[in-house]
Amino acid sequence: MARLGIIGAGHVGEIVAYTAALRGGYNEIVFYDINDKRLDGVVSDLQDANRFYPHDTAFIAGTIGDVAKADHIVIASGRIPENAQRRDEFKNNHEDVKDYIPKIMAAGFDGVFVVVTNPCDAIAYAVWKYSGLDASRVIGSGTALDSERSQTILARTYGVSVHSVNSMMLGEHGDSQFLPYSQVTINHVPFDQFLKENHVTADKEAIEESVVYRGHRAFFGKGSTQYGIANTVNDILDAVHFDSKESLQVSALHSGEYGVNDVYVSTPCVIGKNGVEKIITLNLTDEELEKYRKSAETVRSYQTGVE
Repeated sequence: MARLGIIGAGHVGEIVAYTAALRGGYNEIVFYDINDKRLDGVVSDLQDANRFYPHDTAFIAGTIGDVAKADHIVIASGRIPENAQRRDEFKNNHEDVKDYIPKIMAAGFDGVFVVVTNPCDAIAYAVWKYSGLDASRVIGSGTALDSERSQTILARTYGVSVHSVNSMMLGEHGDSQFLPYSQVTINHVPFDQFLKENHVTADKEAIEESVVYRGHRAFFGKGSTQYGIANTVNDILDAVHFDSKESLQVSALHSGEYGVNDVYVSTPCVIGKNGVEKIITLNLTDEELEKYRKSAETVRSYQTGVE
């Protein structure tokens, strides 16, 4: 019987659970949240939709010990400061992670963490440190969602199906991420060649900025992002659960890739039952490589205080 654990029953944790139930990969989904009233309401609401899931799914309002029995745990707790600054966000959420991750491990967890709590790269680093697990078993959701956003925007800009666009965002899940145009194809044609053949132009900087802004647009418009991140996280969970060896843009601990060490940052990674099974190093241009390294240093600047 497969069990999913979720820390945090807020907007993201709730829709991650709902999406997981719709996909049918887990028999049990157990939540932990410090807000008992919210937790009870979320679990009750999810239970009421049970007839519409592919099979019966048990939703449980649990303890840390209950969550620790899961095969995989999604870290979706979080406190966003009033100033919305990443550094302060890390300070708040780091305190929480430092408290509950050792408790989860003491209760016997031996699976894979998927970290959504922002700033997810630096928080993934903290989860790795406090869990004592191999770094491969702590995955940051990273730029997986941002990559999907880049495909959506490019598809709309050039009037093609999103399924015909291959693009990705690399680096931090935050303002320093970037779109490596050397890796973009549309209809399997390299981006610059596509522009030339179709007699169109690209404001590359504006496209990149619109991808970065898209998350802010959702947050300031409705208070959270939900649908994109829920499906993104479930793609990661499915790759682990079904050992699919799928390549996804996730945040993983670097040990020399791109000249980067001891920091979580996003590049395509092969995901399977053991978590991150391979970090893929792309052939970036010199300019893109410099952006990658600067983005990694931005992440590193957040994670001060992690022991």
